[in-house]
Amino acid sequence: MLLTVLFVITVLATNAQVGFRLKPRTSTIEEGITPLITIKDNTTGIKDGMPPLTTIGKDKSKVVYKTLDIVDYNYKTTIKKDKDVVLQKLIQDLYDNSIKKDGKAPFSQTVLQTKSDSVKRLQKEIAGLQTTMDSLYYIYVKDLMTYRSINMGFGSLRSRAFFDLIYGNQGKRFNALGNAGVNFGNNTGSVYSELVNGNLGLFRVSLGTMVSSNSTTDKDEAKKEEAYQRLITYGGNTVLNFEYPLAYLHSKNNQYNLVSRLITKGTADFPAFGTITEKWAGSGSLGIDIYADAATSNNSLRFFCNFNASKLYGTDVFRDNLGINKSNFTFGQVSLGLVFLERFKISFIIATMSSEKSLQNRHVIAGGQVLN
Repeated sequence: MLLTVLFVITVLATNAQVGFRLKPRTSTIEEGITPLITIKDNTTGIKDGMPPLTTIGKDKSKVVYKTLDIVDYNYKTTIKKDKDVVLQKLIQDLYDNSIKKDGKAPFSQTVLQTKSDSVKRLQKEIAGLQTTMDSLYYIYVKDLMTYRSINMGFGSLRSRAFFDLIYGNQGKRFNALGNAGVNFGNNTGSVYSELVNGNLGLFRVSLGTMVSSNSTTDKDEAKKEEAYQRLITYGGNTVLNFEYPLAYLHSKNNQYNLVSRLITKGTADFPAFGTITEKWAGSGSLGIDIYADAATSNNSLRFFCNFNASKLYGTDVFRDNLGINKSNFTFGQVSLGLVFLERFKISFIIATMSSEKSLQNRHVIAGGQVLN
């Protein structure tokens, strides 16, 4: 049932388009608007002093958010197009002369060298223009997502821009996302750190590691408590994480935000890494994560709530470590917390839900982190 709901949500989010649709274009950027955008004199759509959104052509669902970056992009598109025409003509002239199709005598070595140098120079200039255009358009997409209050339907470019907004240098307002940092439970503690990350098409991919420990003297009980600590914080002592954005909603100046992601992950627990387990234990999961926050006007305090639910598929050792009946089960949790002075995070996992009764509301997990 959970997987069916997740599939429906994913389809709806992927197909939804709010105001601005990214289409394929001939560029190193896979998605974009028409290469040359005409900005009309139109005052409709002006909001809070921001540049207006202008419709293009007859399709009123296509709009342009007027910024200096998109203006610069348009100019460079025109320049690149003109250079492309000259380049293709030069190459065609050289080719026709090389097979005597033009009916002229072969070019002299001097003429041939001059034309060849011109081709190489134009190719280099066009490549440089394309790189600059891609950068300008990427900045424009991020600006548009910041301007629009509702963002859904993410292709590879919008997905990359989304994660840059969330996790990049400009994404400090979302640094409460996830359970990274130090977490404490009932006689247990853990530290999670993300080692590497990057974008792979539609997804953000990350690899992280966790170190956990406990003070319980009973070995079997210690194994269960430590396994539960890993499950409720990030899943294992080695975690491979894939994220896809479903929705990004925000108010003016991002005082209120809501972020939804589809998350799939693979985890592994190795005895060699200090985990209390006799054998290797692993799991895979697919779930949805919803994060919402609200900040004071000066951003000195930001209150947040995080809910996630997933379907887990674990090995028999993974099941035994948790002390549950089935290796495949559902699990969800709710956490509350706050970030103050944009530097310090405090969170509490206050409720857990599961198809396994022993995993339901076992105890509160407290977490803390000094943010970058």
